[in-house]
Amino acid sequence: MFKKAIILLLGLSSSTFANTPIRHRVALPMPDLLTTPVSVQERMSAVLAPALQSLPGRELASTASTFTSAIAADLIEAAKRHIGARYSRGSNGPSAFDCSGFTSYVFKRLGITLKRSSREQVTQGKAVTSRNELQPGDLVFFGHGRKGVNHVGIVTDVNAETGLFSFIHASTSRGVRIDTSDDSYWARRFVGARRLLGVDDN
Repeated sequence: MFKKAIILLLGLSSSTFANTPIRHRVALPMPDLLTTPVSVQERMSAVLAPALQSLPGRELASTASTFTSAIAADLIEAAKRHIGARYSRGSNGPSAFDCSGFTSYVFKRLGITLKRSSREQVTQGKAVTSRNELQPGDLVFFGHGRKGVNHVGIVTDVNAETGLFSFIHASTSRGVRIDTSDDSYWARRFVGARRLLGVDDN
């Protein structure tokens, strides 16, 4: 399921591993979440579930947060591979995108299906009510009020103290790129944000 989960399981079985002769130890490659087929991810999830359920509540919450952060990091890394791809209205990759086509393409790699337009995507996931609560991987929306949403991007980095954030998106003028929320153009058009990672109902 997740890289961190693999590390956790290895940690939980450390006593057994420590007693295994060195000549029999095998270094297992860490799977890249975004290149692992969904069917494999589901099987890994089924294996990990019992171990996670046995953790105390606070530790489980912390572990789940760590997993979500790992997923977000992989999501953003995959998104950045498309920096420079051209903008094309109605396109959803991989050589050209419009804004919602780009977010749909990236999230699909996680097995998360986004609706086609930015106006529809703003109805998905869970609302993030404050910029200070933004996390990498959140969707950010721009336009002129909720009914006027016409653009979407993915948060890549955020300053929790100031609420300033960077986001990757398919811009109409320069294609896939990273911009910041303190840019006057985006600052006055920011509408809100939604969270899909770590949220059960997408």
